[in-house]
Amino acid sequence: MRLTILENKLENLINSSSPYTNVIGIARSLLAIGTLLTLLTNDVAIFMPVRTDGVFINPLLQSPTAINQFNFFLLFGISNVFIAKWLAILVLLVVISGYYPQVTSLLHWWINVSFIYFSTVVDGGDHIAAIITLLLIPLCLSDPRRNHWFRQSNPRKSPLNIIGISSILLIRIQVAVVYLHAATGKFINNEWIDGTATYYWFNHSIFGMSPLVSYFLNPILSSGFGVTLITYAVLVLELTLFAAIGMSAQRRKWVFPFAIAFHGGIILVHGIFSFFFSMAACLVLYLIDSRKDIAFKWKRAPAALGEKAAIEYALSDLKTVQEG
Repeated sequence: MRLTILENKLENLINSSSPYTNVIGIARSLLAIGTLLTLLTNDVAIFMPVRTDGVFINPLLQSPTAINQFNFFLLFGISNVFIAKWLAILVLLVVISGYYPQVTSLLHWWINVSFIYFSTVVDGGDHIAAIITLLLIPLCLSDPRRNHWFRQSNPRKSPLNIIGISSILLIRIQVAVVYLHAATGKFINNEWIDGTATYYWFNHSIFGMSPLVSYFLNPILSSGFGVTLITYAVLVLELTLFAAIGMSAQRRKWVFPFAIAFHGGIILVHGIFSFFFSMAACLVLYLIDSRKDIAFKWKRAPAALGEKAAIEYALSDLKTVQEG
């Protein structure tokens, strides 16, 4: 009896839930844009892991880890790393275009994890991007579309949907843990407890505000009420984002703009762009219902809608012309 109930629930899940929507496309593209901007805006010398005497600066490359033998950025040797850099840029552009996610998902993860091992200037966003691109691989391999921007006119009812749904679930659990750790990890710090932490972080000698931003924010941070409000607001938002894993899709949607604004503020204060794109991708997968395509305001091109929808599109245009 219980086995029959479980089978029925799985069948209903398979038939009613297809996670292959443009929500996945948005998230994958955001992840790729973060790494792409890092590669485009920095010279190879910025993250080159070798000293003039030929010794690796990055200790991860000195370890006997097997993945170092297949590091994407070392495919052509350390002296030709610029070739690998531009090849990575090309791959990331293809990822953003959306074509053949079954192949590009593997290459995308390979580039991200290789960058962590290769570069000497990584941040939390790079690590998160490597984790999320890994968790997206099963979903992308089971994606029936040729392009992750294409909309399925008739979402398929297939057991493979379980693979995509499981990937999204694992990503949501991972993101929830990230925000839980981000919040609770601050509880052991006296400055976060007494509400003054943001003053010190915003005025940090390396990670702090620019003089222009400081001009506007420091008067608020110098106020006991202002700095306490901002500090505790960070903690409350991070705990709310953790709790979002148990919220309905509608409530998660209401949390989304506040979370995006929070990470946008991190760019304004700390200037960490790649971290923003990684977390924005996480928030899309975490808070937005991946079973429904996001309807953009502009009219979709026929090629992105499937054969049946393309015919309907053409007929609607023909009818418009005749009525005109």
